[in-house]
Amino acid sequence: MKISVRAVSLLLTLSLLSAAGCSAPEPEPDVSSAYTPAETEAAPEAEAAPEETRPPLGLPEADFGGAAFRISCYDGGNSVPTIQPEELTGEAVNDAIYNRNTMLQEQYDFVFDAVSHDNDYNGHTREIAAMVSAGDDSFEMIYGHVVGTCNNAIIGNYMNLYDLPHLDFGAVWWPAQSVDEMTIFGRMYTITGSATYSQLAAAKVVFFNKDLAEQYGLDDPYELVRNGEWTIDALIDRTEGIYQDTNGDGKRDPDDLYGYGTHPMQNGFFVSTNTPILSRTEDGGKEISVMTDRTVALVEKLYSWYYESGGVYLKSSVADPGGYADRFATGHTVFSFGHIMHAPAYYRSSEISYGILPQPKYDTAQEKYIAFACPSLFSVPITCQNTEMTGFVFEAMTYYGYFDIIPVYYETTLKGKIADAPDDVEMLEIVNDALTVSFAYCYDNWEGFAHFLSGTVMNFTETSGNKDVASVFAKRNKIAQKRLEKCLKAFRGD
Repeated sequence: MKISVRAVSLLLTLSLLSAAGCSAPEPEPDVSSAYTPAETEAAPEAEAAPEETRPPLGLPEADFGGAAFRISCYDGGNSVPTIQPEELTGEAVNDAIYNRNTMLQEQYDFVFDAVSHDNDYNGHTREIAAMVSAGDDSFEMIYGHVVGTCNNAIIGNYMNLYDLPHLDFGAVWWPAQSVDEMTIFGRMYTITGSATYSQLAAAKVVFFNKDLAEQYGLDDPYELVRNGEWTIDALIDRTEGIYQDTNGDGKRDPDDLYGYGTHPMQNGFFVSTNTPILSRTEDGGKEISVMTDRTVALVEKLYSWYYESGGVYLKSSVADPGGYADRFATGHTVFSFGHIMHAPAYYRSSEISYGILPQPKYDTAQEKYIAFACPSLFSVPITCQNTEMTGFVFEAMTYYGYFDIIPVYYETTLKGKIADAPDDVEMLEIVNDALTVSFAYCYDNWEGFAHFLSGTVMNFTETSGNKDVASVFAKRNKIAQKRLEKCLKAFRGD
């Protein structure tokens, strides 16, 4: 049974409204610190859907005798609060996580012990490798940098997650596309999911300014999404002709109005348009498949849009006064690339009325929307001794995260407007259901074609670009093949 997260969110909001009527009212980027509200909010009194509306967790009774569930977290102290907040603060997401953890610890008698590492992901990678090499069982779980933890995986540091007890990867609370994508030869060493809200926060999306869209007479993008017509061409058609020299200085600058804002190295379109970097082989492995007509057409389309249409504001920075997020927050772009985390971090205190859309499909023939998100990843070191507790706790964290934390993140992302903005909730639900990581990006280590639009590969900049796909492929193919074979060898167990 699949439970609508939108319905959960609406129940949450109705609880808030009911409480308000009965008593006085209460008061590319780091995913782990993505929620930075302008003001403190009270945590919702009813954060969960009624138990009868959700499928059962299916875990047996357990008592772990006060054992510590130890997690090594990359990114200094910033990622720890998404797993183990220190206390109730009145901020909704923090308190939802805290309450979940408290409930699990009391019910199953264990203790969360999340340990932070500094923000040097290479240092964290080396630390985990040294720990495993020494046979040290200091941690049950690793929450690591997307590239670094995959580098650990291919040198044999992590368990095959399918060998861990209690994990039900076919359940709705696990992201099906991500599970499929990260499984090679029947093995999966790293995964993300709803144990934290980080994957949803990291999802690449398109924001739009509702007032400007109406001012320019643009048709409702929500209907395009619902009808399967939200494509890369639909986005380009609605943005490329929009430009106004609003400050009247005769120059294209950050103070002007543009149809779309982004940074030139944004690579999410490859995933959202289902333009493969790697493709599945018959034996369950992967092969390089990037050199296709589809890839050429996509790159040429983006090149023309970015550099020739006149309607795109390009800036590598995110939120400085000239950054693309700042330009959207101040009403200088109609549409903007972004991550969901940008909404509470940058747009929460702005005056604009905004909507959130999935990144577009390639064309209407593409069956599904795909939401690309590569946050930190969970893994279990091969030195872990208490695999029974590890699988049990990870499954419970993910289950309650899906039903009790993600809906609260919806609420805070939308500035508490769920009750009067059901279309916005619907779009967030579409994104959440389409979440996927990408094996090509996670395991690439910047040696393959995953970052095809990055400045080091395509030489895309804020003022000029390179659309010669064939030349880039010729230069990178040998090293990319070598990297892929190294990964496949590790998954084969050679």
